[in-house]
Amino acid sequence: MSRWLDGLNPEQQQAALHNHGPLLILAGAGSGKTTVLVSRTGRIIDEKIVEAEQVCVLTFTNKAARELKTRVTAKLGAPAKKVWAGTFHSFGLMLLKKHYQAAQLPKEFGILDGSDAGGMVKELLSDFKIAGKQGFDTDSILEKMSRWRETGKKEASVDEDYEHAIEWLLPRYQQRLKRLGMVDFDGLILKPLELMRSNEEIGAAVRNQFQQVMVDEFQDTNLMQMRFVKALVEGHRNIAVVGDDDQSIYGWRGACVSNILDFPKLYSGCEVVRLERNYRCSTEVLALANAVIAKNTERHPKVLKPSKVQAVSGFLPEIFVYENEVAESESIAVEIQQFMKQGRAASDICVLYRSNSQGALLEAELRKSQIPYRISGGTAFFDRKEARDVLAYLRCSLKPHEIALRRILNLPARGIGDKAVELLESFCNDHQIKFYHGLKRWREAGVDDKAGAGIDSFLELLETLPGRLFGNALKPGDNLVKFFEGIGYKKSLEKLGTNAVSIANRWRVVEIMASIMDRSLERNGATIQSLENFIDAMELRDALEEKDADVPKVQLMTLHACKGLEFDVVFLMGVEEDILPHRVLGSDISEERRLFYVGITRAKERLILTRARQRRKHGKWVDAPASRFLIEAPPELYVEHQGSRPVNEQRRKAMVADLFKLLDGLG
Repeated sequence: MSRWLDGLNPEQQQAALHNHGPLLILAGAGSGKTTVLVSRTGRIIDEKIVEAEQVCVLTFTNKAARELKTRVTAKLGAPAKKVWAGTFHSFGLMLLKKHYQAAQLPKEFGILDGSDAGGMVKELLSDFKIAGKQGFDTDSILEKMSRWRETGKKEASVDEDYEHAIEWLLPRYQQRLKRLGMVDFDGLILKPLELMRSNEEIGAAVRNQFQQVMVDEFQDTNLMQMRFVKALVEGHRNIAVVGDDDQSIYGWRGACVSNILDFPKLYSGCEVVRLERNYRCSTEVLALANAVIAKNTERHPKVLKPSKVQAVSGFLPEIFVYENEVAESESIAVEIQQFMKQGRAASDICVLYRSNSQGALLEAELRKSQIPYRISGGTAFFDRKEARDVLAYLRCSLKPHEIALRRILNLPARGIGDKAVELLESFCNDHQIKFYHGLKRWREAGVDDKAGAGIDSFLELLETLPGRLFGNALKPGDNLVKFFEGIGYKKSLEKLGTNAVSIANRWRVVEIMASIMDRSLERNGATIQSLENFIDAMELRDALEEKDADVPKVQLMTLHACKGLEFDVVFLMGVEEDILPHRVLGSDISEERRLFYVGITRAKERLILTRARQRRKHGKWVDAPASRFLIEAPPELYVEHQGSRPVNEQRRKAMVADLFKLLDGLG
């Protein structure tokens, strides 16, 4: 038997032994899908089914890709390092760098992230007028524009303001990208797809290079990514996808659950393997999870079963019903304290909620109780102004592009006003040159000497920054922090901050960015090329790996942020109608139910659901009925408490002992 099958259950072995043709691995929550991916990848290389460099594994985070390569390399050795593993966007970036001429891009093209794309859309729309319409929501425009590009739509299909706006905007947006020599996130998928379709030679070369393609978290793919995968495996059809339709929770950002539901129809002869053995949750938690998700009708049928190594926890999931949201937050803080007194590490406890606004009251209670906590929000960190400023300086010190240059040209203030920028813009347009080259010719553009001196100083900073990072015995990150202090950036934050805490938090972002950069350079080498790769990774938005990740803290996060994680103890707040399912955001009830299911299956041992009878909305107390998802669940699968947990004798004695200890201290 292959060494790659050691420790796998029969279903996992079946998936790992698949060699050629389409394969759908339906991996239920906690069923060991990463182990299967690692085993299959290692085995097909080890047994010479394919060469390592012919394997492509597409993931949704670079962290997941690194984990896979690390685990395969640990067992297979050096050949595994030739496996290509990364995100769809990273793969697209790799192809565009290789074929930039065919893609009609400059060699040093830039990447336009979501925030800068929003800024560009806002600027372009300032020239668009429509009767009776004062303004457009930029996020909505970007989302709808993405759907247009995904489907190839060119003209408005209905008489609606946003449709007319996008019809006018889209060609101008794409023209601006081309003029700037930039690619946005959608373009990192669409342009390589267009290349493979329109250029037969490139398409054949890419397909020949990657003879085995695997896709992780397939239920999260959108139409654009599905088309990309189809183009990549056209001909050989060696495509293995891993996912769980029951955990498809990102429809609001374009994910199509139909991709995984229809996969066996799309690829005739597809082998389907169901991984239903759960290695995470207790029997009691699984019983509730299965009952909840069974109410969804459009799904691949599967039932999670506890693995033999799991013992019955003896604790049914609990539901606490409180008078109001204040009592809910207070009680959760008390419950967390009790779990920590029983020996649970703070990091083994998680509180989940449907939207970030629910966490504010709980945060106040945790602070009051001196319970350490961390709010996990994934990529939100990189949307902080300070993080984007740091990234813009780094980018412009190596390969400047207009968006980043304009962001930092007068940051901190160096006397370069709007008039100077307008003159430079006009000069660059007239002479058909890039903004960076126009800066060097500021005198010809008619910019005054004061602003010109600021431009010269700015350009010198950019030119010397890489040398400053690597020019002494200090870590590059320490040098980066010194650089930002030296140019007066910290002082500029003091003008923006309302108090000392706010200023410190803003500056902390700069320090964290420096720390993240150091860890990347330590892993890949302290070179200019490694710095460039780091900038690419940041622009592609790897999730933040905080420096103090090993400090035990209670985890607070939204249900959308918790997928893939697990905790001994899970609290799920606000299980009420209008919150879960959400009144505004939850138009797809099946997806809201999947979201609830994902939250339940994060719990290894203890699951505590909470709801309030009343919540304050618009200054008034409003009744909050229980979520339909709770009402649907068989009552024998959980225990319900009205208010706080009943005090048993053991806990009563502990509370008395704590009181006497406090009184002794006062005496």
